[in-house]
Amino acid sequence: MNKKRLAISSIVFIFFFLYNSSSVKSQTSLELKSSLTSRHYWRGIMVSNSANYEGDLILQVNNFKFGAWGGYAFDNEYSEFDFHFGFTISKHLSIEIWDLYASRDRASIDEYDYFDFDRKSTNHLLDASINYSFGNNFPLTICWSSLVWGRDLDEHNNQNFSSYLELAYPINIKDTHVKFYMGTNVFENSMYGSHTNIVNMGLSASRNLKLNEYLSLPVWAKMAINPEAETANLIVGINF
Repeated sequence: MNKKRLAISSIVFIFFFLYNSSSVKSQTSLELKSSLTSRHYWRGIMVSNSANYEGDLILQVNNFKFGAWGGYAFDNEYSEFDFHFGFTISKHLSIEIWDLYASRDRASIDEYDYFDFDRKSTNHLLDASINYSFGNNFPLTICWSSLVWGRDLDEHNNQNFSSYLELAYPINIKDTHVKFYMGTNVFENSMYGSHTNIVNMGLSASRNLKLNEYLSLPVWAKMAINPEAETANLIVGINF
């Protein structure tokens, strides 16, 4: 199966389960998440070498999730604004679709062109993901993501369908939540690397750092290694 057929099959699979699912819970919530991080690192790619502010505004309606995510570098060389949509099919299975828009590939941060939706010139990327969790007794999660539209083009200006597969396994060590993960570039000559290879592996750790009797600070750190690019990084952050 070629890359295009595999990516299209993934989208059909997503909407088939979306249409047929009946596991709807009556609930509505609005959540704001924000953090400061030393760098912005994504799927083995160092997106920004500067410290960043990142925020996410999420509306949850029944099994649907709608959100707007933003990331902004302190050196003013990178900014990103993403809309995202998610649907929980069951306690094991969910899907997400993100419209990724980052300015880091432009000559200037002022060259935003957000409403450029010409596939050959746009800076948008449409990322579709399927997530599966085996459950509490064996909390391994599997995520398959494909870039199905946008500036991920090959040398002939055809959609490249770069795809990323990640396995993650969480454990708790006293008061620290630890997650081991390994991500693979599925196809050759994609956005994630030139070969089918491991492009993102390591572990993340998060905990509430107690400052005094009344105040604690949610902190986290991520050790990220990319064997394909031969890079290694330690990224730290604070949630608030």
